[in-house]
Parts: sequence; C-alpha cells; structure tokens
Amino acid sequence: MKLTITLGVFFLLGVLTANAQVGVKDKKMVRAAYLSLNGQPLGEANHLAADGNLHNVVKPLLLLLRAKSGSPKGTILLIPGGGYETIRMKNEGQKAAAFLNQQNFDVALLEYHIGKTTAVRDSALVDALKAFKLLKTDRAYFGLRGERLDIIGISSGGHLAARIVQKLNDDEQPDDLVLISPQYLDETSIGTVFPALMPPVKPKARLFVSFSSNDNKAWIKSCDEYAKTWKGYEGQETFKLLPDSAYASQNDSNPFAAGLQLPGVLKDFLSSTPLVENAGPNPAAVPVEGWSKKRHAEKLEAVAKEKFDLIMLGNSITNNFEYPNFQPVWNQFFAPRKAINLGFGGYRTEHILWNIEHGELDGQSPKVLVLEIGTNNVDGKHYRTRHTAGQLAGGIEGIVNTIRKKLPDTKIIILRCFPGSYDGPNPTSHRAILERASDIVSKLADGKHIFYSDVNHVFLNFDGSINHDLMPDYLHPSPAAAKLWARAMEPLLSELMGDKSLDTDTVSNTAILPVSKLENDSYNWWDRHAEVLRVKDSINPEVVLIGNSITHFWGGLPQLRYADGKLREPNGQTSWASVFGPYRVLNLGFGWDRTQNVLWRLDHGELDGLHPRVVVVDIGTNNTTPTKNARKNTAAEIVEGIREICLRVRSKVPRAQIVVMAIFPRGKDPLNPLRTLIKEINSQLDSFAKDNNVTLVDIGPSMLAADGTFLPDMMLDYVHPTDKGYQVWADAIRPYITAP
Repeated sequence: MKLTITLGVFFLLGVLTANAQVGVKDKKMVRAAYLSLNGQPLGEANHLAADGNLHNVVKPLLLLLRAKSGSPKGTILLIPGGGYETIRMKNEGQKAAAFLNQQNFDVALLEYHIGKTTAVRDSALVDALKAFKLLKTDRAYFGLRGERLDIIGISSGGHLAARIVQKLNDDEQPDDLVLISPQYLDETSIGTVFPALMPPVKPKARLFVSFSSNDNKAWIKSCDEYAKTWKGYEGQETFKLLPDSAYASQNDSNPFAAGLQLPGVLKDFLSSTPLVENAGPNPAAVPVEGWSKKRHAEKLEAVAKEKFDLIMLGNSITNNFEYPNFQPVWNQFFAPRKAINLGFGGYRTEHILWNIEHGELDGQSPKVLVLEIGTNNVDGKHYRTRHTAGQLAGGIEGIVNTIRKKLPDTKIIILRCFPGSYDGPNPTSHRAILERASDIVSKLADGKHIFYSDVNHVFLNFDGSINHDLMPDYLHPSPAAAKLWARAMEPLLSELMGDKSLDTDTVSNTAILPVSKLENDSYNWWDRHAEVLRVKDSINPEVVLIGNSITHFWGGLPQLRYADGKLREPNGQTSWASVFGPYRVLNLGFGWDRTQNVLWRLDHGELDGLHPRVVVVDIGTNNTTPTKNARKNTAAEIVEGIREICLRVRSKVPRAQIVVMAIFPRGKDPLNPLRTLIKEINSQLDSFAKDNNVTLVDIGPSMLAADGTFLPDMMLDYVHPTDKGYQVWADAIRPYITAP
C-alpha cells in the first residue's frame, strides 16, 4: 500500500498495512504511524494542502510521533488549532510535536472534524474524547511510552482541549492540561452570562496556560479567570502572560520558534513535578483577630446583659442591617424575634471564629442562628490571600462546629454564599469559588440542627447576571434586596423559630408561593422527598427531570413506590431506556405536584450541590384544575410559576441547559376547556422562552391527530402517556440529552 509522507523525518516507524484489521484487544503490539480513533492502523493521514495545513478532514485520526529516547516521560495528545475551519499542521502540529519530542515525550497528534459551521465543534469534541480515551486505556499497546498522559491544545485546539477535560470524570483526567493561547474561553452558555467552559470541580491535572500579551484581550482575561477558578477549585495552575509578539492565537506561526519565551517556560513546566499538597492547617479555619475591636467589645457587652432568641452572624452584608435604610427590614423580620446583629464589615471565616472563641456567643442559647459568610475569603483585591473553595468550606464548617459546641440546642441556618463580583454583574472566578464552597457546605445540613438556605435567585436576572438595582456594587444587597432575602428565608426561619410568618406582603398568585405536599396520592410524598435528598449526590446526575406524575411515572431513580413502600412498575420503561440508558438521571417528578410544590422542593435541597448538564422541566398541568387544597391558576400565573422554577434552576445549576416542556394536551374531547387553557399557557411559554433564550419543546402536535383527538395508544387516561406517548417525549428531547 502506498504511504503518503506528510511528516518527513518525524516518522520513525512504518505503517503495518498488513495488520489493518488488528484491534486493540489483540495481544501483539501495534506500532503504527496513523491510527483511527477506534484504534485501527491506517495506511495514510488526511491530505495536507500546499501550505502544510489541513483544510479537509476525511477521517479523524491520530498521528503517532515517538520520541527518540528509549524511556520517554509520557505521551501527549496534541491538538493544533485553526479556528475549527483548518488545522494548522505545519506550525501548531508538526513543529510543536518536534519540540515535544525533544522534551522526551511521545506525541499523538489529532486530526479532527473541521468545517464552516459552529456545529462542527461538537463533532470535533467527539473526536477528541475518543482519542483521549483510546490513549488513556491503550497507549502502551500502540508503543506509546511513559506513565504520564497530558493534553496540549494550541489556539482553538486549546478550546477543544479544555472541552475534553470539562467532559471527563474525576478518574479520567490527564496528568497535565496545557493551553497555549486558547481561543473562545470568553464564550457563554446560550441564554446566560455563565462561561460555557469551566474547570472540573475536582481538578486532578496540573494546568498550564500561556498567552502573548499582544493577543486578544477578551481571551486573555477569560483564560486568567479560568486559571484562577482552577486554583480556587484546589487545582495546581500556572498562568503565564508573555511579552512575545511573534506568536498570537490568530496567526499561523510556530509557537516554539527560537527567541520566544514560551519554549523555555513550557520546558520548565513539563520537567517539573507536581507540588506536594500542603498538609498544614486550613488558614480559613484558624482564628484570627479582626480589626473591629471596638465593635467586638460592644457586642460582648450586649451578650453579657441580655439573652437573644435569634443571632445574625456574618460580614458587612449582615452588618448593614444596623444602617438606617436597612432598619425597616430588621424591624419587620428580626427585631420582633429578639435578635442581635453580629455582622462585622470585611470579616472572613477566620475572624468570625476568633470572635466566637472570644466570647460573642457566651451565655447565649438562641433558638436560631443565621450564618452569612464567605465572600471576603475569596477577595484577592483587598486581602493578601485568597482562599480556595475547599478552604472556605472548611472555615464555614469550623464555625458551624464551634457553634454546635457552644450552642448545642440552637438551630443553625447556613446561607449559601451570596453571588458576588468586583468586576461587574457577570460571573467571575470569585463567584465560581463561592458557588463551589457553598456546594460543599450544603452537605453539612442534617435537617435537625443544621439547615442550608439558598436565596440567591432573588438577586439575579434571568440570564444569571447580578441585578444592579438589588446589588448596586455587585456584592452587597440593597435595602430592597435585603427584604427579598428576608422574605425568601422567612418560611424556614419562622418554622425553626416556632412562630408565625412575619412576611406581611400579599401575593395573589398561588403558583409562585412555595408549599409542601397538597394532595394525597398512591405514594408517600414526604418519603419520596427524603429519598431524593438521600440518593441525589450518589447519583451525581448528568440529567435532572423536574415535574409531576407524568415525569414521576416515567421511571428512573428514585424508584417508584406505593404508599406502603412497595415498588411500582414505571409506565415508560422502553422509552426511558431508549433516551436515558447510558446516562445518570435523577427523576424529581412527584405525583399531583403543582409549580408551588416544585418551588418548595427546590428550596428544600433537591437540586443543591448537583452539576447536571441538562434539566428538563415539565410542570403546570395540575395548576389548570382546582381541588379542595388548591385553586385553579390562570395561564399567566402558571407561566410565572414555571419562570420562578427556571430562575431557581438557573441560580442553583447555572451551567445546565434548561429544557422546558410545553404542557401536554389532556382530556378526551378536543373541545375540553382545558385544551383552550393549555393552548394559552403554551403560547405564553413560547414568548417566555424566546425572550429568555430558554429551550421550549412542544410534543403536543405529535400526540394528536388532525381533528385534535389523541393518536391511538398514546395516553392511558388522557393525562398520562403510555410507553408510546413517552417515546414521543424521548425522541423530542434526545438531541439535548445526547449532545456532547
């Protein structure tokens, strides 16, 4: 077979064309120059154009370029860029591979799908994931040596490399991730201001990022935030902004040309060893005296004179309740409960710990203590040190443990760290680290002594940005926002205080007022809620379904049970397997639930601490009918209820794609008044989805005949689908579930 020479002297071994059908499971080692992404030796690579680059990739593959040394340090998956329209094989591929070979690494150079549309990026991601997982499991079989497996991406290849790591499980990550002038990390998820690309929440790889100072400023800033977030997630990171001008991400030039600084700094990084984790004490959990000594003395005097039933403990966000314009909120929600304000401006966890250990809780036995703390721990602008998410979470846990020892009978409400940023309304590493710390802290809640309260949705616009009117400096709530916070926390606070709600604002729309179980059904509502809280973290879902009995009866985990605890057969087992089979799915469908029930469940932890990539919301049909326990809602009220659900989802799992289902048709008769109401709801949902870049999926037309009657075998009772009906749903959402 003819061999197309594209890499000249870089090919050290020939292609074994006689073994073209050899698979990775065969015992004999395959030493080829070209490999398909299924591990089959190939006779040739894709054709290089006269400029030395690829402008068309017929078949994605790996080019294996082995170091001359007999004992390489490891293997590098190298991903050159080219804006996804070309692959710069000459400079970012061949010359980069030569440099890496000189550093004693074998190189697997990826040729991936390219094209003119943005859709090709997902095809390229599929290629890159296949390539990495092939190398992860079988690189020794292909004669690739060394213990390490690294990924290096250049320009748009850096974007693709970061996407690989974002998709990998904790135990699949590379040893190092190197991003050289990566493009597009400033892009946001559709309909949101959240970065589309984020580090893994538990980074195992070391990160190296470099940029030339003359490169795209938005890309430099976004990658700096990416690196800071990586470090804030307890990862090891190196960010280098170099003064080079010869190489920039949009230029087709050699990143490792003589005279540039990048070759030297990357060589040093690749030859270095990972840092040993510091086993010393957590600085966020070691008490440190703060600077507000006068205020501390005043608070010691106050607690010595009087016992309080409610303690508000925190930083300036809590401290602000003592200012005149915040006093109306304090006087409505806290003062009547005999409360004391132990908020200290600028304080971090270590300062609060010192205050507690130096008497601020002595002699007290309050019913409830509300803890609001954390944003200053990740402030790198006003403090010498910036704590990681794990350190901050450890500091909060230290405070909680100390409170429990001093006040064993007190109920503790831990507030999720409020969204914050010193750089405007959009998320930065500051907010990402706070979110991660809060996820960790949420696990402290036991429902007996410790409770976790997330009110952050009240501060946000629907796209996830901070509402400027509610947080004028994007850090501290305004008086109006403080009232929204107090109102959102009030149901939990009044329950734990054992008194009545002090929220006097009337809301006519029952669809947005969180409420627990309303109706009796064939299952135990409270048992299902408890089981969700028990299993959700172990499922670690990629997909979350939120809904009523239609979702509940589809299947999945938690399993369906009757009221006596016995298992029940799902209604849609075949359709479930057809769309969700390979994925981890959490089913938050509860029979008879309305929008207000879902809001209660979300406010009571069912989504806290999870990181799904897709959330499917199918709710509202029960709001269309009255019972003795709940009134019928209007179309506008129901859509508002669905919006409030989506806002909580956006706040709690900001990077998940939200898929809202139009309400399914119901009732045998096409002239049933419910059909008219549902049509109006779905029309308003369509406007809501378009205005907020939310994905709306309407399967009603696929369930009905031209005359409006249900197609045969589509519904069990004109409300709940058969497996055939569920299959229509499965087929409609499959593109969002299976997207890479």
